Amino acid sequence: MTGKVLLFASSKGGVGKSTVALGVARALAGAGRRVLLADLDFESPCLDLLCKVEDRVLYTGADVAQGICSPKDALLRPYDGLELYLLPAVFSGNAAASLDATAGISPLKGAVDAAAEEIDASYVLLDTGAGVSRGLETAAALAQGAVVVAGHTPAGIRSAGYTGQRLLERGITELYLVINPFDVEAAGEKKRRRHSMLEIIDGVGIPLLGVVPYDYALLLSQEGREGAGPSAAAFSNIAARLEGQDVPLFSGLPKIRKQKRTLFR
Repeated sequence: MTGKVLLFASSKGGVGKSTVALGVARALAGAGRRVLLADLDFESPCLDLLCKVEDRVLYTGADVAQGICSPKDALLRPYDGLELYLLPAVFSGNAAASLDATAGISPLKGAVDAAAEEIDASYVLLDTGAGVSRGLETAAALAQGAVVVAGHTPAGIRSAGYTGQRLLERGITELYLVINPFDVEAAGEKKRRRHSMLEIIDGVGIPLLGVVPYDYALLLSQEGREGAGPSAAAFSNIAARLEGQDVPLFSGLPKIRKQKRTLFR
């Protein structure tokens, strides 16, 4: 497989892992990269919903793995003008969608490999289910690195640290931390009602790749409503760092940048 392969993981559901994976994928595609986003969350897949292509899903990665269809048949391109392709993992009315429960890792790994080769992907982003799942095991067999998504709660911080340990056990040593969503106002020096950024980083024990501030506009966009907020700049920053660029943590987020000293205390 050509291109950089990253898995997105968390041990706790509801921290926005899939949202982060999609946001980073869109930012990389917006920078001119050809991106494969593969849904390996077999318990609760949602990337087709987030991409608003649920009505276009005919085949899944499991269908590709079983030889029912070609990678080209299963791949969807959700956004005009972006070289972003989705390999869905949604039940599509046949038994192949439940392949993860009966088959080994190799067929699924082969399906992702074939899809990446089909589009000559610069990046392959693998969205896995919460915890140690078959999707995570498949992704770990493919990935060069992992993005661990931590929520801004004690449980989210603890589970992110747990996820990092499990990934290390599976040979993934290139780990990155993304905090999502980060409550800037409550973590600031004036209120200090929630963990500071430094406390989260120390609690998880993984190098920080990026911080996605709470963004109500992002929530609205996932429900099909228009809206643009600070998360777009945060995802662009994360994508740029993955490209090797030295980007300030809150670049493009002037309101948050003014508070950065207090957020680390």
